[in-house]
Amino acid sequence: MAGTVTHDPPPGAAGRQGGPLILTEDADLLDDLLRLCAAAGATPEVHHTVPERGGGWEAAPLVLVGDDAARRVRGAARRRGVVLVGRDQDDSGIWRRAVEIGADHVLVLPDGEQWLVDRIADVAEGVGRPALTVGVIGGRGGAGASTLACALAVTAAREGRRTLLVDADPLGGGL
Repeated sequence: MAGTVTHDPPPGAAGRQGGPLILTEDADLLDDLLRLCAAAGATPEVHHTVPERGGGWEAAPLVLVGDDAARRVRGAARRRGVVLVGRDQDDSGIWRRAVEIGADHVLVLPDGEQWLVDRIADVAEGVGRPALTVGVIGGRGGAGASTLACALAVTAAREGRRTLLVDADPLGGGL
């Protein structure tokens, strides 16, 4: 088995990535989104249209597009981290508009407020990169899966990697 594993960056290396980009002309929606950003500890950048090329659209870690602004965003370059935010629970057209702008998620307020605050907080705090995860499963009892899992965890820890060993077998001996 061949591969490359990079060492964890020092704490704080991921750093603060900045706040989300908000695109809307709906004053009530903007007030709600600003309130949610404040609750998450983030300072957003607010625009009524897509920022010029090389600006906030490409650089923002998260883009919150008000449903009122969806048609203005339609021609923008596709990117990850776009959330279409609406208010009307009964508007089935929001899903079509989300596909047109390439949104990753559709959110209707006020129901989705907690999810959005959590997402904004992740952006503001700078979530680290995905962790390397290894699962070890024994074919039967006594196959040595626990021993192998312990050896992998000890080896990784000795190499300076942050390590967590979990024995999730409810019938196992526990590690």
